[in-house]
Amino acid sequence: MRPIRGEVAVRSDGDSGFTLVEFLTAMLLAGVLMVLGMFAMRGYLLASRESGTATDVRSVLRLAAEESLSEGRTYCVSFTSTTWSLYKSDCSVSTNKVNGPWRVQDAQISLTNINFPAPASPVVGQTTACGTAGACAYFYPRGTALAGSLQVTRSGKTYTITVEGLTARVSMV
Repeated sequence: MRPIRGEVAVRSDGDSGFTLVEFLTAMLLAGVLMVLGMFAMRGYLLASRESGTATDVRSVLRLAAEESLSEGRTYCVSFTSTTWSLYKSDCSVSTNKVNGPWRVQDAQISLTNINFPAPASPVVGQTTACGTAGACAYFYPRGTALAGSLQVTRSGKTYTITVEGLTARVSMV
């Protein structure tokens, strides 16, 4: 096609833009990818909160063991299914509370299988008083502890935190 004098040649053999159907298809695919990413992120955040809760519990238990040794006094950590608190001397006396209660980071996370049983026969100079039987971890000034464990759980994953009696070592699996 030759332009006539004063006219501009127009090519009509292709289109240089997107159609509405192509645009809507791209938006639909982007929406699906965002929804999938949102579900993956939600799972990641819940796993991260559970890990954070387990680490926080372990840290408070280790703090109690260290404070007990450095100050030469008994320390106690008391647990419920959603909280934990740090006490000096005796967990059954509310005025002894040093810090807490700390709470789990998500409603789907809980503290379960809390088991810090008192010894069958009392040890002289070693208190095991607890508002709820077996729910208090005691650390003594001589570097020992009331042995036991607890679990930080949510559906699909569990962290087990263990306190060794003879060494007061706190570990997490």
